[in-house]
Amino acid sequence: MAAQFHLEIITPTKVYDEGDVDYVRAPGVDGAFGVLAGHTESIMALAIGEIKVVKGSIEKLYASTKGFAEITDKGVQLLVESAEPKGDIDLHRAQEAYGRAKEHLSRKQEEMEDQVRALRALERSMNRLKVAEKK
Repeated sequence: MAAQFHLEIITPTKVYDEGDVDYVRAPGVDGAFGVLAGHTESIMALAIGEIKVVKGSIEKLYASTKGFAEITDKGVQLLVESAEPKGDIDLHRAQEAYGRAKEHLSRKQEEMEDQVRALRALERSMNRLKVAEKK
């Protein structure tokens, strides 16, 4: 059996304790990165994206928002604003959020803050759709 490490995905409202896993891929701000047992200890900033967890022949996907990854000799903690397992994503709701964000961006906006908020909503909804539609 390959070496494993303990993984937790932590949000303000829930902890997804994945237990011992073989591999995790997370969306870093400078690009996706993967972690195997024995990885160098580090702290990395996370972007909105897809978290992939591999345990044996089982793969799990999460849609996640920004946060931080802490990699230690004891395991990995992904501290994110939100994480949603692929199976929990409401595809219809994600499509509606995507449509609202695109519509909001297409309108002329007086305030830049509204544009930034709409761009973030669009990015989150696109990520949820991408994860939900994976086979």
